[in-house]
Amino acid sequence: MTITQKTIWMRYLLLGVFSVSFFGFSCKKRVDYAQYAEFHYLNSTSKKIVMDYPKKKFAIEANGGKYYFEVKGIGPKTISPDSYNFSLPINLTEENRIPVTIKIGEKCFTSTETSEHTLINVNSYQIAKIDEGHYKFTYTFTEADYNLAVNCP
Repeated sequence: MTITQKTIWMRYLLLGVFSVSFFGFSCKKRVDYAQYAEFHYLNSTSKKIVMDYPKKKFAIEANGGKYYFEVKGIGPKTISPDSYNFSLPINLTEENRIPVTIKIGEKCFTSTETSEHTLINVNSYQIAKIDEGHYKFTYTFTEADYNLAVNCP
């Protein structure tokens, strides 16, 4: 009777050890980290700039005017600047980016992904890493942007 009892306990013990080790190694802990993006827009032209994005509209005064906003989100521990994918008001990372019309003074230009100076592609920004998961994106409007503009419709 004691041999049978030891055999039964041994089987339960082996089953328990196997189960604990299986579940212990198969479970992964997912941790999301805070991500921050600062967007700075500088106006070095002599004209007022108005931008009307689908989720945000703002104006930047002429001759050194500035506009700033911050976007917060969650994601992996490390992130590259071109991987920001949380709800940006300006669609920098979406596959089908929306063209944006920008008014500079009395002229307008449409910023598309393939434009020479484009606001909807992260590569057009000066990028500075502030901290892990925290980047600063800066776009400076220049006379080149104004020269690309045409009369508004």
